[in-house]
Amino acid sequence: MSFARSRTNGRVLTLQRAAARWAASGALLASAVLVLFGCAAPPNGSTQAVSADEFQEQIASEARVADLNEQLLSLAVESGLGGGLYRVGPEDQLRIDFFGVPELSREYRVDGRGNIMMPLVGQVSVAGLTLDEIEQGVAAKYSESYLRSPQVSAQVTEYRSQQFTIVGAVANPRVYSVSRQTTLIEALAMAGGVTQDAGDMAYLTDRTRNPETGQLQTRTLLVALDELMRDAGENNVVLGESALINVPRGGFVFVEGAVNRPGGVALRGDITVLKAIAEAGGLKFEADKSSVRVVRRNASTGEWNHLDIDYRVVRDDPSRDMRLRNGDVVAVDTDTLKAGWVGFWRNASAIAWLGWRPLQ
Repeated sequence: MSFARSRTNGRVLTLQRAAARWAASGALLASAVLVLFGCAAPPNGSTQAVSADEFQEQIASEARVADLNEQLLSLAVESGLGGGLYRVGPEDQLRIDFFGVPELSREYRVDGRGNIMMPLVGQVSVAGLTLDEIEQGVAAKYSESYLRSPQVSAQVTEYRSQQFTIVGAVANPRVYSVSRQTTLIEALAMAGGVTQDAGDMAYLTDRTRNPETGQLQTRTLLVALDELMRDAGENNVVLGESALINVPRGGFVFVEGAVNRPGGVALRGDITVLKAIAEAGGLKFEADKSSVRVVRRNASTGEWNHLDIDYRVVRDDPSRDMRLRNGDVVAVDTDTLKAGWVGFWRNASAIAWLGWRPLQ
C-alpha cells in the first residue's frame, strides 16, 4: 500500500509541476504578444506616413524628368532649321560654281582650320559661314582683281563637320553626326533626354564665328534646363563646331542618424531638410524630432558650421524649411528615452520567446 501511495503522490506532483510550467509559459507568451503588438504600433503608424511622403517625393522626381524630356521632344520637333542656316565646318565638301567660268568651278574640301584653297586668290576662310555668306565672300575675292561682278553659287556636297558630343546624365551619351545645323534642344532630344540623376544645368562648349571680327572663337555657355524649356527662343542656341554638351549629375547630401535609410540623397532641384529626410526613408521611432542638425562646410574658411533645426516646426510650417547645398550633412539625433524604451521592449520580447519551450 505504501508503494502504491508513493507512486500516486509522484504522479500528482508531476502534473502539478507541468501545470505550473504551462501557466508560466502561457503568461510569458501573453506578455510577448502584448509586447509585440504594443511596441509595433508606434513605428508602424509613423512608417506609413513616411512611406506616403517618400512615395510622393519619388513620383514628383520622376514626373519632373518625364515632363522635361517630353518638352525636349516637343520643342525639338518645332525647332527644325532650314538648310539656309547651315554653317560650313572643317571636313565638309563644297561645290563652288562660277557662272560663265567653268575652269574655276569645282569642289573643295574644307581643311581643319576652316579654309579652302582656291585658284588665283589662294586661301579663303569658310568655316562658320552660311552658304550665302560664302558666295558673297568668294565673289568679293575674285572681283578685286580677276572677275567683274562674278556670279557665284555654293552648295554642300558632303557633310562631315556637323558632329557634337554629349556626355553626362543623358540616356545615350556619345558622338552624334548630323547633316545640318543642330540646336541645343535637338541635341538633348537626340541623346534620349536627361536621366533621373541629372542636375539642373547643361554646359556647352563649341567654336563659333565672331559676327564683328569674323574670327572663329571658343564659346562657353551655362544653360539652366528649366529656363531652356521655359524660354526656348532665347536659350536654344545653335551648336557651333566641335560642340561638347555636358549635363552634369546633381550633387549629393548625406542623411545620417535616426532615419530608416541613412546615406546619400541625390541633389535634384530644391532639396530641403524635409525632402532629404523623406528620401532617406523618414524618421525612426526613436528619432529626436527637436534635434536635427545640418552640418555645412564654409567654402572660404574650410570650417564646418552646425545649423540646428526643429523637425516639428518645419513640418508644420514648410516655409521655414532649409534648402540644402551639395555636400551638406543632415544629422538626426536619437532620443535617449525613446531608444531606451525600444531597447527594453526588444529585450523583453526576446526573453519572452526564450521562455516558451514545449514540454518534454
